[in-house]
Amino acid sequence: MFPIAVPPGFRIVAHRGASGYAPENTVAAFDLAREMGATEVETDVQLTADGVVVLCHDLCLDRFGWSGRSVADSTFAELRALDMGSWFSPHLYAGASLLSLTELLARHGEAFTYHLELKGAGETLAAATHAVVRSAALAHRCIFTSFALAHLERMRAVDADARLGWLVAGLDEDCCRRAADLGLFQLCPRAATVTSEQVVRARATVAEVRAWGLGGSRQQVAQLVRQVVDAGCDGVTIDWPDWLVHGPAGTDAG
Repeated sequence: MFPIAVPPGFRIVAHRGASGYAPENTVAAFDLAREMGATEVETDVQLTADGVVVLCHDLCLDRFGWSGRSVADSTFAELRALDMGSWFSPHLYAGASLLSLTELLARHGEAFTYHLELKGAGETLAAATHAVVRSAALAHRCIFTSFALAHLERMRAVDADARLGWLVAGLDEDCCRRAADLGLFQLCPRAATVTSEQVVRARATVAEVRAWGLGGSRQQVAQLVRQVVDAGCDGVTIDWPDWLVHGPAGTDAG
């Protein structure tokens, strides 16, 4: 069943790095994704209390063993001191630390296309994220995404040419209309909801449809991959980037 062949050009996006094998959003996860041949990664950006753009999905760190600790209320130095790897494997990843966006871009540079999801409620997050990307001269390698239209609107105000993607539960006429209004590059629906009819409709307003939400058993993940490929999507985020391969070298999901 694995690896699953996907069409040439289909975006295989390592979700928070190779997060099926290493703690998400850490050096280990991104290094492993690159070792596996991934050329695209997705990560989550937030602002610390002292204005550093850091990589973390959860607003609060309870899931990682730090009950009551939040990103927005902590300084970068405070967050940097936390063990962000033992929750995944204390043997393999004890002491893994939280990363800044600056560090990720410096480490991997042009090796990746970066899908940067804007998280939280910080009104200055878009501008701060764009400043980091611009400083690294990697704006051309970035796609800025969010569930929150407000973040995308702020990013559009900062950069009229930025590639923007809206994360949505599913594709409907309203989200397509809003995508057209904001000049979005991508619409990003949950994989389980996508259909070929929806993709055709979305393509009237955006260049790409990139799915998210691959979960469950290996068989369920394979079925979801087949669903998004058959629907005509342009890519998907996946925790196991080595499960997908371009072209005939892989096998199909059936």
